Amino acid sequence: MKKFNDTLVQKMERLANITISSLQLGKIARTKRCLNLAEELLNKGNAEMKNAITNVYLYSVSHYMELNHYAMAKLLPVSLHKEYVKQINTSGV
Repeated sequence: MKKFNDTLVQKMERLANITISSLQLGKIARTKRCLNLAEELLNKGNAEMKNAITNVYLYSVSHYMELNHYAMAKLLPVSLHKEYVKQINTSGV
């Protein structure tokens, strides 16, 4: 079994923390830039990058957004929103 790239996970955690802190500070433009960057990486990245974005970044950001009642459909770009819906449906919630 291939070992997951720890550095990639750390970078996705850092991007998630930046996105969440931007939301907390009300910096919507900065938040959208972070979400668009994640969207671009999701669309253009390799399989390992896509896994890191969905399993680390999207999980953290969507969890925070759910707890604080943000409108997911309005903030998340198209591909990230599709992955979010997949996560919701897979978890059985």
